[in-house]
Amino acid sequence: FQDINDDEIIGVKSTSIKFKENYKIFIGLCYFICILFLIILGFLGGSKIYYFTFLTFPVMHLFYQMTRFDKNNSNSCLIVFKSNNFFGFLVFLTLLAVNI
Repeated sequence: FQDINDDEIIGVKSTSIKFKENYKIFIGLCYFICILFLIILGFLGGSKIYYFTFLTFPVMHLFYQMTRFDKNNSNSCLIVFKSNNFFGFLVFLTLLAVNI
């Protein structure tokens, strides 16, 4: 969403343009699918309750991103986009903590 105006000017068919009006629903759906896959990974991996306990941290981070995100503020878009690195790090720490 950070460069949605540029996408509209040059005619790019991006998901940010397609879901411009319902962006919170689209992003929430993407986050839900991500969380669902992480839960399935835990069940398939035979993880113990520790996995699901540690998984609350990445999930809370995604909820924090949803509250922080403002599509009309390009700085907010950039901050949330960059914080995805931290989300990946939290997932990595979750997997590492369970498998030690």
